[in-house]
Amino acid sequence: MRHRAVLVLLFAVSTAVSGSTQRNAHTILQGAISGSGGQLVGTWGLISRVVRLEDGTAVQEGLGTTAKGYLIYDSSGHMAVQLLRPDRPTAIDCSASSSAPSDNSPQLLNGYEAYFGTYTIDQTNQTVTHHLEGALAAADVGRNLVRKFQISGDKLTIVVRTSTPKERQIRTLTWERVR
Repeated sequence: MRHRAVLVLLFAVSTAVSGSTQRNAHTILQGAISGSGGQLVGTWGLISRVVRLEDGTAVQEGLGTTAKGYLIYDSSGHMAVQLLRPDRPTAIDCSASSSAPSDNSPQLLNGYEAYFGTYTIDQTNQTVTHHLEGALAAADVGRNLVRKFQISGDKLTIVVRTSTPKERQIRTLTWERVR
């Protein structure tokens, strides 16, 4: 009888803790997309992607200057992005990434970048953090990628600062809301 009472008590405590954790996670996500973050919700098509060093020097890298792609944020706190280099090779070589490891950028494979997960917004710093649950490169799963953002009408500008062992880059991606 005593063991049964202990099991019932443990079950009740675990259910209460689990329920409050789920409510708190839901509240955080809902709170994250209010205000200017709510404007992120929707599908965005890439207009331009410019990569520069901190000194302003233009850089050619993995996705080139004519990248195409979509970025999607939904109202439940989920996101997905896919970017590609239009002139990428037709032969698939998954043996190595075509991009240098970076602290705030996913790896590219054959001129393609893709990942999905959840997102949170820091209203104070105007940043959105992508929490990667799945990615083209398995090594990127579990990473948190921080991006500065600004919305003006149907235009979204995302600025990504990255550091590789060789250099620091500033990537500016301009998106337009898809209607």
